[in-house]
Amino acid sequence: MKGPWRVAVLAVFFLGLLVVLTLRLWSLQLTEAAEYQDQADRQQILLVSTPAPRGDIVDVNGVLMAGTRPALSVVVNRKLIPVEVEESVIQRLAVFLGIPAADLRQEFEDHGSGARFTVADEIDSADALFLAEHTEDFPGVAVEPVPVRIYPLGVTGGQFIGYIGRPTEADIEAGVRSTDRVGKAGVEREYDSELQGEPGAVKYRIDAQGNILGLVNEQSPQPGGTIQLTIDSAVQAQLESALADGLQLARNAYNPTCRPVQEDPKCPIRAVGVVLDAKDGSVVAMASVPGYDPTIFVDGVSSDEWNELLETAVFNNFAIQGIYAPASTFKAIAYVAAMEEGIFPETAVQTDTGQYFCEGLLEFRFQDGSPQVYRDWKADGHGPVDLHTALQSSCDVYFWEVALKVWRSSGQYDEALLQDWARKLGFGVDTGIDLPFEQSGLIPDRAWFDEQQAEGSGRVRAEGGWSGGDLMNTVIGQGDVLVTPLQLATAYAAIVNGGTVWQPRVVAGVLGADGEIAIPNDPVILNDIPLAQRTVDFIRQDLQLVVNGPAGTARAAFESFGPGVEQIGGKTGTGEVIKSADASKEVDTAWFVGVAPVSDPEYVVAIVIERGGSGGRIAAPTARQVLQFLMLGEEGVTDIAEGAEAD
Repeated sequence: MKGPWRVAVLAVFFLGLLVVLTLRLWSLQLTEAAEYQDQADRQQILLVSTPAPRGDIVDVNGVLMAGTRPALSVVVNRKLIPVEVEESVIQRLAVFLGIPAADLRQEFEDHGSGARFTVADEIDSADALFLAEHTEDFPGVAVEPVPVRIYPLGVTGGQFIGYIGRPTEADIEAGVRSTDRVGKAGVEREYDSELQGEPGAVKYRIDAQGNILGLVNEQSPQPGGTIQLTIDSAVQAQLESALADGLQLARNAYNPTCRPVQEDPKCPIRAVGVVLDAKDGSVVAMASVPGYDPTIFVDGVSSDEWNELLETAVFNNFAIQGIYAPASTFKAIAYVAAMEEGIFPETAVQTDTGQYFCEGLLEFRFQDGSPQVYRDWKADGHGPVDLHTALQSSCDVYFWEVALKVWRSSGQYDEALLQDWARKLGFGVDTGIDLPFEQSGLIPDRAWFDEQQAEGSGRVRAEGGWSGGDLMNTVIGQGDVLVTPLQLATAYAAIVNGGTVWQPRVVAGVLGADGEIAIPNDPVILNDIPLAQRTVDFIRQDLQLVVNGPAGTARAAFESFGPGVEQIGGKTGTGEVIKSADASKEVDTAWFVGVAPVSDPEYVVAIVIERGGSGGRIAAPTARQVLQFLMLGEEGVTDIAEGAEAD
């Protein structure tokens, strides 16, 4: 009995195993087949990302300033290159591309095993055809269509448009692919996420050796958004032309063949300008000369060319990054403070006509009793002046007296009253413009002075405290006062528009498919100062007389303006960069800020020429050309050398 029973148990056991095996086979074939087939399919699929065309950048009228065009690039996928043939692929590819094999090998190593990367940004159709016909010699190498950035207007607007480049390690860690291009400066950087677009994808079926067997499906990339600027490219081109003329005018006055990159301390080095809409803060034009063409980052630049560009700092947008002593242009801020606060020189030093008599010098005594004589830019003085004629003729002495009135007020006025007015108008802080790397400038006061002295920074005197003499320097835009051209234009816009400090902007918004703004970048008010209408009317009138009045420091520069000159106002400034007892060794920065039309201001034009000399002789004629273009059109622009006067 035991034998048959044991046989029966074994039979049942094996029968059970057979049933389990049958059920498992049934499950694999029927219920799990789809899942395993999908896994197998995925193991034979190559997913290739296709770059999205970067969004366009257009001016306020729709003129293209940055766009894309199709091109063919060479891409390497190390996953598809057998290890044993990789060196031969590098050698063949180096010969094909015309680059050293060592450089290409290093690029392979830098990207790492299994990486996918671009080795040639653009090849012609003949080369692309050759690679397509010789795929067996170049495994893992493919030709792919890519969008290439173009800048149709070249150097025009280059500094605020910016440029694109390869991502940094930080970009890649943040999720940017190594084959992508990202904005490095200007609008390209500030609005990079809006311009990027969404990459597409192509699925290929491949065999175990990585050979492409066919196309599975394709998802088209979505281009980035189109950025519309507030910039008018025609005004931009005229501004850059005028700045180039102004820079040459300044060099002609000194030495036409001088080279600032050779460290000639007196050679005019740069011209900078801003055209601002006084009614809403929109930037109409913005430039530094010399500039650069962003296309160099697409086509490539030699090391010698690169070094020369770096020497002249052309990649900096000096309209927002350059900080300068504003000199006499800053008197407009003191003018407004004097009008609003009732600060005028003591009557004891006025003439019997009720005006202050400007002798051309003023003696000030420091706290220790030591005297300091301050001399006006006009050595023999300006004669009888009041606040209005002091602005027109740019009388330093009058404004020094305004500063001393605050300093000696024994508490009637806050010691920092003038600085507070400057800060209300946007100085000493970023304007918040939608561009990267903006500088804040500096409005010095006692707290800043004490801090610098305690730190031993060397920027202030080692002994003695903040004094009335420091305030005298501040009121005329000298000493440690530093502003950007954009800050100065923003403040003037607020002064003449009635007190509204607008946040400057270069982008109006992102366009939708219909060409209309879908995502607006609306104007923003930073501060609303309740200026008395009397103050606004007087400042407009007196700025107009700077250009049109008999004592105006810009009168000569605007004699050739043409019809409508009576609607032009402005202020000259000559900032000391290098002060010397020997006049031949002095170096000055030339300023002019223009307003038009003064009856209802629409434009503010701020011009600064580094080491340019006189504001009246150099900066004012430069601004005149821009204002002529704005008010009279291209045919109204006259030669820059016509007319000048010193400040």
